[in-house]
Amino acid sequence: MSFQPRSVLFDKGVIRRVYERRVRLALGVPPTPAQVEAANIYAQLCTMPRRLYITAQTAHILHRRPPLFAAPFLQETHPLQKGRYLRRWARRLRELRFAPEDAIVVAYGSFGIDLRFSSIGVEVIITNDLRLATHFHAHQGEIAHRFHDMIAQLPAPYAMLTLPAVMTAASILARA
Repeated sequence: MSFQPRSVLFDKGVIRRVYERRVRLALGVPPTPAQVEAANIYAQLCTMPRRLYITAQTAHILHRRPPLFAAPFLQETHPLQKGRYLRRWARRLRELRFAPEDAIVVAYGSFGIDLRFSSIGVEVIITNDLRLATHFHAHQGEIAHRFHDMIAQLPAPYAMLTLPAVMTAASILARA
C-alpha cells in the first residue's frame, strides 16, 4: 500500500460507518457498501504502526455506546485535545464557508494535541463526507495561504505546523 501517513484523524462519519458495520454483522445483517468501504480503510490503517486519532466529540459518543462495539475504537485510537489555536483556525475556516462541524474537524487535524507524544496536528484527515473533501480541495490554495499566514505569527512549536491533507476513504482505497 502506497498510502503511509504516520498520523491520521478519522472524522466521526468514518467511525460511525465502521461501528454500524460491526453492529450489523453481530445482528446477522449484511453491511452497506459505505460501511464496508469505511471498515476496509480502517482495518488497513490499523494494521500498520501509526497514530490513529478521533476528535474528543467522537470519543465522547463512543463512551456512551455499548462497550462490546465501542471498546475496540477506544483502544485503537486516541482522542485529540483542543490545541491553543484550534478555535481561531475553525473560525477562519468558517469564513471560507466550511460548515461548523467540518471546520472543527479540519481544525482538530491542524491544531489537535496528542498529550501522550506532545505532538500537534496530523498528516491526513480521513472522511466519508464528500462535501467536506470537495470543498477543501476546491479551496486548498486559499486555505493553505490563510493557514501559513496564521502560523507565521505564532510562537514555536505552532509556527512549524503543516496543513493536513483531507482524503476520502474511497480515494485511499483507490490508491492501494
